Amino acid sequence: MKPILRDLLLAIAAMPLMPVAHANDLPTIKNRQLLVDGKPYLALGGELHNSSASSPEYMGPIWARLQAMHVRTALSTVSWEDFEPSEGHYDYHLIDAQVAQARQHGMRLVLIWFGAFKNASSTYAPSWVRADSARFPRAVVQGQFKEAFTYPDAMPKPVLSVFSPELLKADRAAFNAFMKHLAQADPDHRVIMVQVNNETGMLHDSRDRSPLANAAWAQPVPPALLNYLAVHRDSLRPELAEVWARQGRRTSGTWAQVFGNDWQAEEIFMAWRFASYMEALAAEGKKTLPLPMYVNGWLGPQEGQSVAGQYPSGGPAKRVLDVWKAAAPSLDMLSPDIYVPDAKVPLADYDHAGNPLFVPEAQFRTGNLFWALGQHGALGYSIFGIEDGKPDSQLAQAYGMLAHMDGVIARAQAEKRIAGILMDDGKPVQVHLGGYTITLRETQALLKQMLLDVGLQAPPPPPPLPSETDSGVPAPGDSRPYGLIIDEGHGSFLLMGKGFTADFADKSGLAEIDRVEEGRFEENGWKTGRVINGDERLTIIPMDRMGMVRVQLLQKQRQ
Repeated sequence: MKPILRDLLLAIAAMPLMPVAHANDLPTIKNRQLLVDGKPYLALGGELHNSSASSPEYMGPIWARLQAMHVRTALSTVSWEDFEPSEGHYDYHLIDAQVAQARQHGMRLVLIWFGAFKNASSTYAPSWVRADSARFPRAVVQGQFKEAFTYPDAMPKPVLSVFSPELLKADRAAFNAFMKHLAQADPDHRVIMVQVNNETGMLHDSRDRSPLANAAWAQPVPPALLNYLAVHRDSLRPELAEVWARQGRRTSGTWAQVFGNDWQAEEIFMAWRFASYMEALAAEGKKTLPLPMYVNGWLGPQEGQSVAGQYPSGGPAKRVLDVWKAAAPSLDMLSPDIYVPDAKVPLADYDHAGNPLFVPEAQFRTGNLFWALGQHGALGYSIFGIEDGKPDSQLAQAYGMLAHMDGVIARAQAEKRIAGILMDDGKPVQVHLGGYTITLRETQALLKQMLLDVGLQAPPPPPPLPSETDSGVPAPGDSRPYGLIIDEGHGSFLLMGKGFTADFADKSGLAEIDRVEEGRFEENGWKTGRVINGDERLTIIPMDRMGMVRVQLLQKQRQ
Protein backbone atom coordinates (compact mmCIF):
# COMPACT_ATOMS: atom_id res chain seq x y z
CA MET A 1 0.00 0.00 0.00
CA LYS A 2 1.33 3.41 -0.91
CA PRO A 3 2.27 5.61 2.09
CA ILE A 4 -0.10 8.41 1.04
CA LEU A 5 -3.08 6.04 0.79
CA ARG A 6 -2.13 4.35 4.07
CA ASP A 7 -1.93 7.72 5.87
CA LEU A 8 -5.30 8.73 4.43
CA LEU A 9 -6.97 5.53 5.64
CA LEU A 10 -5.42 5.91 9.08
CA ALA A 11 -6.64 9.50 9.28
CA ILE A 12 -10.19 8.45 8.34
CA ALA A 13 -10.14 5.68 10.92
CA ALA A 14 -9.08 8.14 13.61
CA MET A 15 -11.92 10.54 12.90
CA PRO A 16 -14.61 10.66 15.63
CA LEU A 17 -17.80 8.85 14.74
CA MET A 18 -20.75 11.19 14.21
CA PRO A 19 -24.36 10.04 14.42
CA VAL A 20 -25.93 8.95 11.16
CA ALA A 21 -28.36 11.68 10.21
CA HIS A 22 -31.98 10.82 9.56
CA ALA A 23 -34.63 13.36 8.66
CA ASN A 24 -37.40 13.57 11.27
CA ASP A 25 -35.34 11.93 14.01
CA LEU A 26 -36.65 13.14 17.35
CA PRO A 27 -34.52 16.01 18.64
CA THR A 28 -32.29 14.89 21.47
CA ILE A 29 -29.35 16.00 23.58
CA LYS A 30 -26.33 13.70 23.52
CA ASN A 31 -22.91 14.40 24.97
CA ARG A 32 -24.00 17.96 25.80
CA GLN A 33 -24.93 18.66 22.16
CA LEU A 34 -28.33 19.14 20.57
CA LEU A 35 -29.12 16.88 17.62
CA VAL A 36 -31.94 17.79 15.22
CA ASP A 37 -32.73 15.38 12.39
CA GLY A 38 -29.77 13.38 13.66
CA LYS A 39 -27.24 16.19 13.11
CA PRO A 40 -25.64 18.76 15.45
CA TYR A 41 -27.75 21.89 15.68
CA LEU A 42 -26.93 25.22 17.29
CA ALA A 43 -30.13 26.74 18.66
CA LEU A 44 -29.18 30.34 17.90
CA GLY A 45 -32.11 32.71 18.02
CA GLY A 46 -34.26 34.66 20.37
CA GLU A 47 -37.19 34.62 22.70
CA LEU A 48 -40.29 36.55 21.69
CA HIS A 49 -41.92 38.96 24.08
CA ASN A 50 -44.30 37.20 26.45
CA SER A 51 -47.54 38.09 24.67
CA SER A 52 -46.49 37.96 21.01
CA ALA A 53 -47.53 34.37 20.33
CA SER A 54 -51.03 34.91 21.74
CA SER A 55 -52.03 36.35 18.35
CA PRO A 56 -51.15 34.66 15.03
CA GLU A 57 -52.08 37.90 13.26
CA TYR A 58 -49.63 39.87 15.40
CA MET A 59 -46.95 37.28 14.65
CA GLY A 60 -47.52 37.44 10.89
CA PRO A 61 -44.90 40.10 10.01
CA ILE A 62 -42.54 39.08 12.81
CA TRP A 63 -41.50 35.82 11.13
CA ALA A 64 -40.08 37.68 8.12
CA ARG A 65 -38.28 40.04 10.45
CA LEU A 66 -36.69 37.11 12.26
CA GLN A 67 -35.59 35.62 8.94
CA ALA A 68 -33.96 38.92 8.00
CA MET A 69 -31.94 38.65 11.23
CA HIS A 70 -30.85 35.08 10.34
CA VAL A 71 -32.74 33.76 13.37
CA ARG A 72 -33.34 30.04 12.93
CA THR A 73 -34.80 29.23 16.34
CA ALA A 74 -37.60 31.16 18.03
CA LEU A 75 -38.52 30.68 21.67
CA SER A 76 -42.26 31.16 21.96
CA THR A 77 -44.95 30.57 24.54
CA VAL A 78 -47.88 28.31 25.32
CA SER A 79 -50.00 29.82 28.07
CA TRP A 80 -51.99 27.58 30.41
CA GLU A 81 -54.76 30.18 30.69
CA ASP A 82 -55.26 30.17 26.90
CA PHE A 83 -54.71 26.44 26.46
CA GLU A 84 -57.21 25.33 29.14
CA PRO A 85 -59.70 28.20 29.63
CA SER A 86 -62.07 25.85 31.48
CA GLU A 87 -61.04 22.68 33.26
CA GLY A 88 -60.59 19.75 30.91
CA HIS A 89 -61.34 21.75 27.74
CA TYR A 90 -58.28 22.44 25.61
CA ASP A 91 -57.76 25.02 22.86
CA TYR A 92 -55.06 23.98 20.41
CA HIS A 93 -55.28 26.74 17.82
CA LEU A 94 -52.38 28.88 19.10
CA ILE A 95 -50.05 25.87 19.18
CA ASP A 96 -51.08 24.86 15.68
CA ALA A 97 -50.61 28.40 14.38
CA GLN A 98 -47.09 28.66 15.77
CA VAL A 99 -46.02 25.31 14.35
CA ALA A 100 -47.54 26.10 10.95
CA GLN A 101 -45.95 29.56 10.76
CA ALA A 102 -42.56 28.22 11.82
CA ARG A 103 -42.79 25.49 9.19
CA GLN A 104 -43.78 28.04 6.54
CA HIS A 105 -40.68 30.12 7.30
CA GLY A 106 -38.28 27.19 7.69
CA MET A 107 -37.66 27.85 11.38
CA ARG A 108 -37.49 25.79 14.55
CA LEU A 109 -39.32 26.44 17.80
CA VAL A 110 -38.61 26.07 21.48
CA LEU A 111 -41.98 26.21 23.23
CA ILE A 112 -42.20 27.62 26.75
CA TRP A 113 -44.95 26.26 28.98
CA PHE A 114 -46.28 29.21 30.96
CA GLY A 115 -48.03 27.08 33.55
CA ALA A 116 -48.50 27.65 37.25
CA PHE A 117 -45.27 29.62 37.65
CA LYS A 118 -43.83 32.44 35.61
CA ASN A 119 -41.23 34.80 37.11
CA ALA A 120 -42.06 33.61 40.64
CA SER A 121 -45.77 34.38 40.31
CA SER A 122 -48.85 32.64 38.91
CA THR A 123 -50.36 35.13 36.46
CA TYR A 124 -50.60 32.55 33.65
CA ALA A 125 -52.62 30.03 35.67
CA PRO A 126 -56.23 29.89 34.37
CA SER A 127 -58.99 31.84 36.09
CA TRP A 128 -60.64 28.64 37.33
CA VAL A 129 -57.39 27.82 39.18
CA ARG A 130 -56.74 31.25 40.64
CA ALA A 131 -60.37 31.73 41.71
CA ASP A 132 -60.49 28.56 43.83
CA SER A 133 -58.12 29.19 46.74
CA ALA A 134 -59.62 26.33 48.76
CA ARG A 135 -58.60 23.79 46.12
CA PHE A 136 -55.49 25.68 44.97
CA PRO A 137 -54.12 27.47 48.04
CA ARG A 138 -51.84 30.47 47.80
CA ALA A 139 -48.29 30.67 49.12
CA VAL A 140 -47.85 32.51 52.41
CA VAL A 141 -44.84 34.76 52.91
CA GLN A 142 -43.58 37.07 55.63
CA GLY A 143 -43.02 39.79 53.06
CA GLN A 144 -39.63 40.73 54.46
CA PHE A 145 -38.17 41.67 51.05
CA LYS A 146 -39.26 44.37 48.66
CA GLU A 147 -40.79 43.02 45.47
CA ALA A 148 -38.93 43.61 42.22
CA PHE A 149 -40.55 45.20 39.16
CA THR A 150 -43.48 46.84 40.92
CA TYR A 151 -44.45 50.15 42.53
CA PRO A 152 -46.29 51.37 45.66
CA ASP A 153 -50.00 50.48 45.79
CA ALA A 154 -49.78 48.22 42.74
CA MET A 155 -52.26 45.36 42.58
CA PRO A 156 -50.61 42.16 43.86
CA LYS A 157 -49.58 39.26 41.66
CA PRO A 158 -51.04 35.86 42.55
CA VAL A 159 -48.59 33.28 43.89
CA LEU A 160 -49.90 29.73 44.18
CA SER A 161 -48.33 27.30 46.61
CA VAL A 162 -45.99 24.82 44.97
CA PHE A 163 -46.88 22.41 47.79
CA SER A 164 -50.49 22.07 46.59
CA PRO A 165 -51.08 18.52 45.27
CA GLU A 166 -54.15 19.72 43.40
CA LEU A 167 -52.12 22.38 41.60
CA LEU A 168 -49.52 19.83 40.55
CA LYS A 169 -52.24 17.47 39.35
CA ALA A 170 -53.92 20.17 37.24
CA ASP A 171 -50.71 21.64 35.81
CA ARG A 172 -49.38 18.18 34.96
CA ALA A 173 -52.62 17.18 33.23
CA ALA A 174 -52.61 20.32 31.10
CA PHE A 175 -48.91 19.94 30.24
CA ASN A 176 -49.47 16.33 29.26
CA ALA A 177 -52.39 17.31 27.02
CA PHE A 178 -50.16 19.92 25.39
CA MET A 179 -47.43 17.34 24.73
CA LYS A 180 -49.91 14.78 23.39
CA HIS A 181 -51.26 17.28 20.89
CA LEU A 182 -47.77 18.37 19.90
CA ALA A 183 -46.86 14.75 19.13
CA GLN A 184 -49.70 14.65 16.60
CA ALA A 185 -49.50 18.20 15.23
CA ASP A 186 -45.74 18.37 14.68
CA PRO A 187 -44.58 15.26 12.80
CA ASP A 188 -41.49 16.97 11.35
CA HIS A 189 -40.41 18.31 14.75
CA ARG A 190 -40.50 22.03 14.19
CA VAL A 191 -40.45 22.09 18.00
CA ILE A 192 -36.99 20.99 19.15
CA MET A 193 -37.19 21.64 22.92
CA VAL A 194 -39.69 22.52 25.63
CA GLN A 195 -39.17 24.78 28.64
CA VAL A 196 -41.13 23.74 31.73
CA ASN A 197 -42.55 26.88 33.38
CA ASN A 198 -40.45 30.03 33.64
CA GLU A 199 -38.06 31.41 36.27
CA THR A 200 -39.64 29.45 39.09
CA GLY A 201 -39.13 30.14 42.77
CA MET A 202 -40.65 32.46 45.35
CA LEU A 203 -40.07 36.14 46.13
CA HIS A 204 -40.63 38.14 49.36
CA ASP A 205 -39.46 35.30 51.59
CA SER A 206 -36.98 32.43 51.56
CA ARG A 207 -39.75 29.85 51.87
CA ASP A 208 -43.49 29.32 51.67
CA ARG A 209 -45.06 29.40 55.16
CA SER A 210 -48.48 28.05 54.26
CA PRO A 211 -49.82 25.09 56.29
CA LEU A 212 -48.88 22.68 53.49
CA ALA A 213 -45.35 24.07 53.36
CA ASN A 214 -44.92 24.05 57.14
CA ALA A 215 -45.93 20.41 57.24
CA ALA A 216 -43.38 19.58 54.54
CA TRP A 217 -40.65 21.52 56.40
CA ALA A 218 -41.17 19.32 59.45
CA GLN A 219 -40.78 16.11 57.43
CA PRO A 220 -37.49 14.23 56.97
CA VAL A 221 -35.28 15.25 54.08
CA PRO A 222 -35.97 12.78 51.24
CA PRO A 223 -33.36 10.00 51.03
CA ALA A 224 -32.95 10.68 47.31
CA LEU A 225 -31.46 14.11 48.07
CA LEU A 226 -29.23 12.86 50.87
CA ASN A 227 -27.97 9.99 48.73
CA TYR A 228 -27.17 12.41 45.91
CA LEU A 229 -25.22 14.65 48.26
CA ALA A 230 -23.22 11.70 49.56
CA VAL A 231 -22.41 10.29 46.11
CA HIS A 232 -21.47 13.68 44.65
CA ARG A 233 -19.87 15.10 47.77
CA ASP A 234 -16.61 16.06 46.05
CA SER A 235 -18.25 17.85 43.12
CA LEU A 236 -21.09 19.77 44.77
CA ARG A 237 -21.44 23.49 44.31
CA PRO A 238 -19.39 25.00 47.17
CA GLU A 239 -22.37 26.93 48.56
CA LEU A 240 -24.44 23.78 48.98
CA ALA A 241 -21.52 21.78 50.32
CA GLU A 242 -20.91 24.43 52.98
CA VAL A 243 -24.53 24.47 54.19
CA TRP A 244 -24.57 20.68 54.45
CA ALA A 245 -21.17 20.58 56.19
CA ARG A 246 -22.05 23.08 58.91
CA GLN A 247 -24.63 20.62 60.28
CA GLY A 248 -22.14 17.77 60.18
CA ARG A 249 -23.19 16.32 56.80
CA ARG A 250 -26.07 14.51 58.41
CA THR A 251 -27.54 11.59 56.49
CA SER A 252 -30.99 11.78 58.07
CA GLY A 253 -33.25 14.25 59.85
CA THR A 254 -35.70 17.03 59.16
CA TRP A 255 -34.84 19.92 56.88
CA ALA A 256 -33.85 22.07 59.85
CA GLN A 257 -31.76 19.28 61.37
CA VAL A 258 -29.86 18.57 58.16
CA PHE A 259 -29.45 22.11 56.79
CA GLY A 260 -30.34 24.60 59.55
CA ASN A 261 -32.98 27.30 59.99
CA ASP A 262 -31.71 30.24 57.93
CA TRP A 263 -32.49 31.44 54.42
CA GLN A 264 -29.83 29.17 52.93
CA ALA A 265 -31.49 26.07 54.37
CA GLU A 266 -34.91 27.28 53.29
CA GLU A 267 -33.68 27.89 49.73
CA ILE A 268 -32.59 24.24 49.57
CA PHE A 269 -36.00 23.17 50.88
CA MET A 270 -37.83 25.25 48.26
CA ALA A 271 -35.49 24.09 45.50
CA TRP A 272 -36.30 20.46 46.22
CA ARG A 273 -40.03 21.19 46.03
CA PHE A 274 -39.94 23.30 42.87
CA ALA A 275 -37.59 20.82 41.18
CA SER A 276 -39.80 17.88 42.16
CA TYR A 277 -42.83 19.72 40.76
CA MET A 278 -41.09 20.37 37.42
CA GLU A 279 -39.83 16.79 37.35
CA ALA A 280 -43.40 15.53 37.62
CA LEU A 281 -44.41 17.61 34.58
CA ALA A 282 -41.36 16.71 32.50
CA ALA A 283 -41.53 12.99 33.27
CA GLU A 284 -45.22 12.86 32.36
CA GLY A 285 -44.76 14.85 29.17
CA LYS A 286 -41.84 12.73 28.02
CA LYS A 287 -43.95 9.57 28.21
CA THR A 288 -45.81 10.92 25.18
CA LEU A 289 -43.16 13.00 23.43
CA PRO A 290 -39.60 12.75 24.80
CA LEU A 291 -38.30 16.06 23.52
CA PRO A 292 -35.41 17.72 25.37
CA MET A 293 -36.79 19.69 28.32
CA TYR A 294 -35.22 22.27 30.57
CA VAL A 295 -35.95 24.97 33.13
CA ASN A 296 -34.57 28.50 33.17
CA GLY A 297 -33.26 30.38 36.17
CA TRP A 298 -33.43 33.94 37.43
CA LEU A 299 -29.83 34.50 38.54
CA GLY A 300 -29.01 34.83 42.18
CA PRO A 301 -27.37 35.92 44.29
CA GLN A 302 -26.58 39.04 42.29
CA GLU A 303 -26.06 42.72 43.02
CA GLY A 304 -29.03 44.03 45.00
CA GLN A 305 -30.37 40.50 45.44
CA SER A 306 -28.01 38.88 47.90
CA VAL A 307 -30.33 36.39 49.64
CA ALA A 308 -33.02 33.98 48.46
CA GLY A 309 -36.36 35.74 48.43
CA GLN A 310 -34.82 38.82 46.84
CA TYR A 311 -34.16 36.53 43.90
CA PRO A 312 -36.63 33.62 43.56
CA SER A 313 -36.00 31.18 46.39
CA GLY A 314 -36.04 27.60 45.16
CA GLY A 315 -35.51 28.38 41.49
CA PRO A 316 -32.58 26.83 39.62
CA ALA A 317 -30.04 29.34 40.95
CA LYS A 318 -26.36 28.47 41.17
CA ARG A 319 -26.41 27.68 44.90
CA VAL A 320 -28.92 24.85 44.44
CA LEU A 321 -28.13 23.44 40.99
CA ASP A 322 -27.23 20.10 42.57
CA VAL A 323 -30.58 19.97 44.38
CA TRP A 324 -32.33 20.40 41.04
CA LYS A 325 -30.18 17.71 39.42
CA ALA A 326 -31.06 15.32 42.22
CA ALA A 327 -34.79 16.02 42.14
CA ALA A 328 -35.38 16.39 38.40
CA PRO A 329 -33.51 13.79 36.33
CA SER A 330 -36.04 14.13 33.48
CA LEU A 331 -34.83 17.67 32.85
CA ASP A 332 -32.03 17.75 30.29
CA MET A 333 -30.68 21.16 31.29
CA LEU A 334 -30.71 23.87 33.92
CA SER A 335 -30.35 27.12 32.01
CA PRO A 336 -29.38 30.66 33.08
CA ASP A 337 -31.21 33.81 32.02
CA ILE A 338 -28.39 36.35 31.73
CA TYR A 339 -29.09 40.02 32.39
CA VAL A 340 -26.03 40.77 34.54
CA PRO A 341 -23.10 42.91 33.31
CA ASP A 342 -20.52 40.09 33.36
CA ALA A 343 -21.91 37.05 31.54
CA LYS A 344 -18.71 35.07 32.06
CA VAL A 345 -19.65 34.36 35.69
CA PRO A 346 -23.07 32.71 35.18
CA LEU A 347 -21.85 30.87 32.09
CA ALA A 348 -19.14 29.28 34.24
CA ASP A 349 -21.60 28.65 37.09
CA TYR A 350 -24.01 26.68 34.90
CA ASP A 351 -21.23 24.79 33.10
CA HIS A 352 -21.39 22.43 36.07
CA ALA A 353 -21.47 18.67 36.60
CA GLY A 354 -22.06 17.85 32.94
CA ASN A 355 -25.00 20.25 32.59
CA PRO A 356 -25.48 21.07 28.86
CA LEU A 357 -25.37 24.84 28.44
CA PHE A 358 -28.23 26.70 26.81
CA VAL A 359 -29.02 30.36 27.42
CA PRO A 360 -32.75 30.95 26.81
CA GLU A 361 -32.79 34.65 27.72
CA ALA A 362 -30.05 37.24 27.42
CA GLN A 363 -29.40 40.86 26.53
CA PHE A 364 -28.34 42.13 23.12
CA ARG A 365 -24.58 41.75 23.81
CA THR A 366 -23.22 39.70 20.94
CA GLY A 367 -19.80 39.02 22.44
CA ASN A 368 -21.36 36.87 25.16
CA LEU A 369 -22.69 34.50 22.52
CA PHE A 370 -19.19 33.75 21.23
CA TRP A 371 -17.82 33.23 24.73
CA ALA A 372 -20.61 30.75 25.48
CA LEU A 373 -19.93 28.79 22.27
CA GLY A 374 -16.15 28.81 22.53
CA GLN A 375 -15.45 28.48 26.25
CA HIS A 376 -18.43 26.51 27.52
CA GLY A 377 -19.61 24.39 24.59
CA ALA A 378 -23.04 26.04 24.51
CA LEU A 379 -25.61 24.29 22.32
CA GLY A 380 -27.62 27.47 21.89
CA TYR A 381 -28.05 31.11 22.81
CA SER A 382 -31.18 33.23 22.75
CA ILE A 383 -31.78 36.98 23.05
CA PHE A 384 -34.95 38.13 24.79
CA GLY A 385 -37.28 40.43 22.85
CA ILE A 386 -35.75 39.25 19.61
CA GLU A 387 -38.39 40.92 17.45
CA ASP A 388 -37.01 44.31 18.56
CA GLY A 389 -33.67 43.59 16.85
CA LYS A 390 -32.45 45.22 13.66
CA PRO A 391 -31.69 43.18 10.54
CA ASP A 392 -28.28 44.92 10.28
CA SER A 393 -27.38 44.50 13.95
CA GLN A 394 -24.23 42.83 15.25
CA LEU A 395 -26.40 39.95 16.41
CA ALA A 396 -27.85 39.49 12.92
CA GLN A 397 -24.34 39.54 11.45
CA ALA A 398 -23.25 36.91 13.95
CA TYR A 399 -26.22 34.64 13.26
CA GLY A 400 -25.64 34.97 9.53
CA MET A 401 -21.97 34.09 9.88
CA LEU A 402 -22.70 31.06 12.08
CA ALA A 403 -25.69 29.81 10.07
CA HIS A 404 -23.97 26.85 8.38
CA MET A 405 -21.36 26.10 11.02
CA ASP A 406 -23.33 23.74 13.29
CA GLY A 407 -21.22 20.70 12.49
CA VAL A 408 -17.93 22.62 12.40
CA ILE A 409 -18.51 24.17 15.82
CA ALA A 410 -20.05 21.08 17.42
CA ARG A 411 -17.09 18.91 16.40
CA ALA A 412 -14.63 21.53 17.61
CA GLN A 413 -16.47 21.74 20.94
CA ALA A 414 -16.46 17.98 21.37
CA GLU A 415 -12.75 17.73 20.53
CA LYS A 416 -11.69 20.82 22.53
CA ARG A 417 -10.40 22.59 19.41
CA ILE A 418 -12.21 25.86 19.97
CA ALA A 419 -11.71 28.98 22.08
CA GLY A 420 -13.96 31.95 22.74
CA ILE A 421 -12.66 35.51 22.64
CA LEU A 422 -14.17 38.26 24.77
CA MET A 423 -11.81 41.06 25.79
CA ASP A 424 -13.36 43.09 28.58
CA ASP A 425 -10.41 45.15 29.80
CA GLY A 426 -8.19 45.71 26.76
CA LYS A 427 -5.41 43.47 28.10
CA PRO A 428 -3.80 40.82 25.89
CA VAL A 429 -5.09 37.27 26.32
CA GLN A 430 -3.44 33.97 25.50
CA VAL A 431 -5.11 30.75 24.40
CA HIS A 432 -3.56 27.41 23.53
CA LEU A 433 -4.78 25.41 20.54
CA GLY A 434 -3.20 22.93 18.14
CA GLY A 435 0.24 23.15 19.70
CA TYR A 436 0.33 26.95 19.37
CA THR A 437 0.14 29.77 21.89
CA ILE A 438 -2.13 32.43 20.42
CA THR A 439 -1.78 35.95 21.79
CA LEU A 440 -4.88 38.06 21.26
CA ARG A 441 -4.79 41.85 21.36
CA GLU A 442 -7.25 44.66 20.79
CA THR A 443 -6.66 45.87 17.22
CA GLN A 444 -7.73 49.46 17.86
CA ALA A 445 -5.13 49.88 20.61
CA LEU A 446 -2.43 48.22 18.48
CA LEU A 447 -3.03 50.54 15.52
CA LYS A 448 -3.02 53.58 17.78
CA GLN A 449 0.33 52.60 19.25
CA MET A 450 1.87 51.78 15.86
CA LEU A 451 0.90 55.23 14.53
CA LEU A 452 2.26 56.98 17.60
CA ASP A 453 5.52 55.01 17.30
CA VAL A 454 6.20 56.56 13.86
CA GLY A 455 5.13 60.05 14.91
CA LEU A 456 1.70 60.05 13.31
CA GLN A 457 -1.51 61.31 14.84
CA ALA A 458 -3.55 58.61 16.55
CA PRO A 459 -7.06 58.19 15.15
CA PRO A 460 -9.93 59.57 17.22
CA PRO A 461 -11.83 57.10 19.35
CA PRO A 462 -14.63 55.37 17.47
CA PRO A 463 -18.13 56.84 17.84
CA PRO A 464 -20.70 55.08 20.02
CA LEU A 465 -22.20 52.07 18.31
CA PRO A 466 -25.82 52.28 17.20
CA SER A 467 -28.52 50.43 19.07
CA GLU A 468 -29.09 46.78 18.23
CA THR A 469 -32.83 47.42 18.45
CA ASP A 470 -35.22 49.81 16.74
CA SER A 471 -38.00 49.42 19.31
CA GLY A 472 -38.23 48.70 22.99
CA VAL A 473 -35.27 49.57 25.22
CA PRO A 474 -32.18 50.82 23.32
CA ALA A 475 -29.32 48.31 23.36
CA PRO A 476 -25.97 49.76 22.20
CA GLY A 477 -23.82 47.47 20.09
CA ASP A 478 -21.05 45.51 21.77
CA SER A 479 -17.78 47.48 21.54
CA ARG A 480 -15.61 44.73 23.02
CA PRO A 481 -13.37 42.60 20.78
CA TYR A 482 -14.92 39.14 20.53
CA GLY A 483 -15.08 36.02 18.41
CA LEU A 484 -13.98 32.40 18.03
CA ILE A 485 -10.83 30.54 17.04
CA ILE A 486 -11.11 26.98 15.75
CA ASP A 487 -8.10 24.73 15.24
CA GLU A 488 -8.49 22.81 11.96
CA GLY A 489 -5.20 20.94 12.30
CA HIS A 490 -1.84 21.18 10.51
CA GLY A 491 -1.46 24.87 11.31
CA SER A 492 -4.84 25.92 9.88
CA PHE A 493 -7.15 28.05 12.00
CA LEU A 494 -10.54 29.67 11.53
CA LEU A 495 -10.82 33.13 13.09
CA MET A 496 -14.13 34.96 13.28
CA GLY A 497 -15.48 37.97 15.09
CA LYS A 498 -14.39 41.58 15.30
CA GLY A 499 -11.77 43.88 16.78
CA PHE A 500 -8.94 41.51 17.68
CA THR A 501 -5.50 40.59 16.33
CA ALA A 502 -3.96 37.13 16.75
CA ASP A 503 -0.26 36.22 16.83
CA PHE A 504 0.75 32.54 16.79
CA ALA A 505 3.82 30.97 18.35
CA ASP A 506 5.01 27.40 18.80
CA LYS A 507 7.90 25.95 20.81
CA SER A 508 10.43 27.39 18.36
CA GLY A 509 9.07 30.93 18.52
CA LEU A 510 6.70 33.14 16.55
CA ALA A 511 5.09 31.44 13.56
CA GLU A 512 4.87 32.80 10.03
CA ILE A 513 1.59 33.29 8.18
CA ASP A 514 1.52 31.41 4.90
CA ARG A 515 -1.92 32.38 3.58
CA VAL A 516 -5.08 34.19 4.74
CA GLU A 517 -8.43 33.69 3.04
CA GLU A 518 -11.60 35.58 3.75
CA GLY A 519 -14.64 33.40 3.47
CA ARG A 520 -17.82 31.98 4.90
CA PHE A 521 -19.52 28.65 5.32
CA GLU A 522 -22.38 27.73 3.02
CA GLU A 523 -24.42 24.54 2.85
CA ASN A 524 -21.68 22.82 0.85
CA GLY A 525 -18.81 23.98 3.03
CA TRP A 526 -16.20 26.72 2.98
CA LYS A 527 -16.60 29.45 0.32
CA THR A 528 -13.40 31.41 -0.25
CA GLY A 529 -13.51 35.17 -0.74
CA ARG A 530 -10.51 37.48 -0.99
CA VAL A 531 -6.97 36.32 -0.34
CA ILE A 532 -5.61 38.78 2.23
CA ASN A 533 -2.01 40.01 1.97
CA GLY A 534 0.00 43.22 2.11
CA ASP A 535 -1.34 46.08 4.22
CA GLU A 536 -4.61 44.23 4.86
CA ARG A 537 -2.68 41.67 6.95
CA LEU A 538 -2.65 44.27 9.77
CA THR A 539 -6.39 43.80 10.30
CA ILE A 540 -7.44 40.41 9.02
CA ILE A 541 -10.38 40.56 11.44
CA PRO A 542 -12.33 43.80 10.91
CA MET A 543 -12.74 46.40 13.64
CA ASP A 544 -16.08 47.87 12.53
CA ARG A 545 -17.98 44.72 11.55
CA MET A 546 -17.71 40.97 11.84
CA GLY A 547 -15.59 38.85 9.57
CA MET A 548 -14.18 35.36 9.13
CA VAL A 549 -10.82 34.21 7.80
CA ARG A 550 -8.91 30.97 7.43
CA VAL A 551 -5.27 31.40 8.47
CA GLN A 552 -2.69 28.87 7.30
CA LEU A 553 0.60 29.03 9.15
CA LEU A 554 3.79 28.16 7.29
CA GLN A 555 4.75 24.54 7.94
CA LYS A 556 8.54 24.56 7.82
CA GLN A 557 10.33 21.50 6.52
CA ARG A 558 12.15 19.43 9.08
CA GLN A 559 15.92 19.71 8.89
